[in-house]
Order: sequence, then structure tokens, then C-alpha cells
Amino acid sequence: MFYLEYEKSTGLVVKIHDEEPTDIKAEHAVATSDSNTLSLGIEVEFLISVTAIDGDGKVTGLSMIKQLVPAYQLLKKIDNLEKENDDLKSSLADLWETILVGGNA
Repeated sequence: MFYLEYEKSTGLVVKIHDEEPTDIKAEHAVATSDSNTLSLGIEVEFLISVTAIDGDGKVTGLSMIKQLVPAYQLLKKIDNLEKENDDLKSSLADLWETILVGGNA
């Protein structure tokens, strides 16, 4: 099962998760899908829109359009940079905690 994080106003899928996300933007929503056409990371290659959801929050309507190669490459680069940024923030937080704990010891 996949969790599709999408923009409420447009239905555009911004991220596909393999676990239910706990921290999403207020303007986003999450729906579930068992579609075998989806996979993690495919949202950078295709424009995916949620078009219908049932009462249980499951996707019943979905559209997918393959993106042009330059757009795909840019979105993939942005995705990689966001992951790297998250890793750096985590490392910095760990280092800061080590300094604080070490300074108080």
C-alpha cells in the first residue's frame, strides 16, 4: 500500500510514501492506494493527480502523465537535494546535541 501526499487544491501528488506520513503541510492531504502502477519516486517522472477518493480515504481516480525529460531531471535533482538537506540538518542537530551534552558534562 502507498500513501499519496497531494495538494488539496489541485490533487497533484507531491510525494508517495511507503508509510503514513505524520508531518505534512496544512495544504496537503493523504490518500491510500494499492495500485500496482505506482512505486516510490515515480512522482518525479510522472505528473500524478488524485481525481477521486472514497469515504475511507482510498484513491478511486488517478491520472498520470509522463513528464518531459528536462522536467524529470530537475525534479529528481530537487528530490535528491531535499534528501541531502534533511540528512545535513539531522547531522547538524546530532553535532549540536553532542556539543551541548559535552559542554555540560
